[in-house]
Amino acid sequence: MAVDASPGRVIGAPGRALPSQDGPVHRSDAYLRLRPPAWARAWLVVFPLLLAGLFLSPLPLRGDEDAVVPQVLVVGASAALAARMLVMGATGTPDGRLVVRNQLTTRTFSREQIAEVVVDRVGGFGRGWAAWLRLHDGSRHHLDVTRVPFRAFFGAWLERDAEAVRAWVAARPGAALPPDTR
Repeated sequence: MAVDASPGRVIGAPGRALPSQDGPVHRSDAYLRLRPPAWARAWLVVFPLLLAGLFLSPLPLRGDEDAVVPQVLVVGASAALAARMLVMGATGTPDGRLVVRNQLTTRTFSREQIAEVVVDRVGGFGRGWAAWLRLHDGSRHHLDVTRVPFRAFFGAWLERDAEAVRAWVAARPGAALPPDTR
């Protein structure tokens, strides 16, 4: 079974078996798995707990019952945001589907829909740079999991992730990629 928790890696080799609901699937394709770095996933677990500790622990001491609802809402919203960010990623399956889980949306693309993978600026909340899928119908879709704030400092990570997606789109099994340095 091919298992790799590091982001931006094409894993597995031609003919290796991957687990499925129906048993192992032998493939001649590449398998892609992009996830946020381990430090970010750890922070997403710790941050809501810190908020809960900061906001909720002094409430019984102060006797301020009116502040409970807003504080619980803040902690709940941060936990919901963290939970969504923990599942953020891009997974390329052996049968040619790319499942992109962004911050607020999840979309599935077939390999045939993707014309190219490019690196470009991201507008809106958070800004920065990310890998984008250019589709044959002319539309574009970015991969939040590849987003970096500054290309000058994080360009190597971004290019590595974009190359992993390009390798999957081109069906180059086990493409040689540098080790994850995040």
